[in-house]
Amino acid sequence: MARVAVIGAGVVGVASAYMLCKAGHQVTLVDRNAGPCAGASVRNGAQLSYAYGDALASPSLLKHLPGILLGRDPAYRVRLHADPEFLIWGLRFLANTSSARYLSNTRYLLQMAAGTRSLLQEVLDEFQMDFDYTVSGKMILFPTAASFAAAQSGYALKTSMGIRQQMLSRDEATAIEPALAHYRDEIAGVVYSPDDAAGRPSEFCAQLIGHLTASYGLRTRYQCEAERLLTRKGRVHGVMFRNYETLDCDAVVIATGYGTKLSAPFSPAFSSVWPVQGYSVTLPATEGAMQTSITDLKRKMVFARLGDQVRIAGMADIGRRRFAFEQDRFAALKEGAQAAFARGFASAEEQDAQSWSDARPCTPSSRPIIAPGKSRGVFLNYGHGTLGWTLCLGSYRETAGGHARPRNLTDTPAPGRALATRHSKGEENERQD
Repeated sequence: MARVAVIGAGVVGVASAYMLCKAGHQVTLVDRNAGPCAGASVRNGAQLSYAYGDALASPSLLKHLPGILLGRDPAYRVRLHADPEFLIWGLRFLANTSSARYLSNTRYLLQMAAGTRSLLQEVLDEFQMDFDYTVSGKMILFPTAASFAAAQSGYALKTSMGIRQQMLSRDEATAIEPALAHYRDEIAGVVYSPDDAAGRPSEFCAQLIGHLTASYGLRTRYQCEAERLLTRKGRVHGVMFRNYETLDCDAVVIATGYGTKLSAPFSPAFSSVWPVQGYSVTLPATEGAMQTSITDLKRKMVFARLGDQVRIAGMADIGRRRFAFEQDRFAALKEGAQAAFARGFASAEEQDAQSWSDARPCTPSSRPIIAPGKSRGVFLNYGHGTLGWTLCLGSYRETAGGHARPRNLTDTPAPGRALATRHSKGEENERQD
């Protein structure tokens, strides 16, 4: 049994803690916030998009990039400025918009999403949990005949991977999801994925941590900011904190989001990750609310039913290193939601509307960074972008060398095979990273 510290208690960190506990390790989950799932995970789009893990960088996005830069697409806002890291990240992003890279990245993400789907069922088989989880299916609404025809290639890729999808007319889709009858704009066609799901990631994290604490002895440290790793002869043996006693450990999984105050090695490598800010609002559902998750491609917004509420999310603001809630962007989200499905939820002006904004840590390829760190026993698992909820369990399986039930961590270049024994306390050459 190894002592493992997981830095970051969002959905990816909690999923990592679950897999490590199942493998028999002694796990301590650490977060700088007052509780789990307090950053980019807390009120994200809530969709578990097993069939729609498409990479953000795509030929389609490249085609529309001039209009985005000119401010003609309300869903995107790009601020160009002379930050070297942003410029390099942007160039790397553009390099991933080729058809070959887009397909390769999307296939990789879909395989990882499939891992989450199977492992989430294992979690639900073991623990009784209520986080408004439903396998409600997902519909992607295509506004034009051309866009629906272009979806054929993605449909072919996904069905070839064993993903169930159907290409439907508006009438066929409305027979499954009656809320589409109230959609005000044209729908040229719908791609329906019946096995996609939705659920509240914040409740999932809180309840899973409770079960892991009771059943596996998980330990937690909140409001605890990691400052540096302690190593001997190139191997980690502890984590030092700014406001807490040092934590001795044999391995560390870094599952942090994007934070301007994170210090190395907890911050991403130069130009590997950039914040993409998004917004959401959670509103009381009405009788006309959708049951199926919906992605409105015209407005680039997602709608997910969560019990007696509807979660609406969208917007992608790129460019600023330091982000803040912008009322005009939130207003655009609300206006778009009302224009699409006004009968499905209460007014966003009511007091019980839950607004949210945060930055998702995005890589140029949309592939999360899953790799060993510079010191032995350190592993990176971050950069999931808008797909953190969908990829959380599958990405830890990748961290663990592709095994669904990893028994060990490793200090080898390919993580997941064997956790080397910890050096004795008498060894010399200790250093702080």
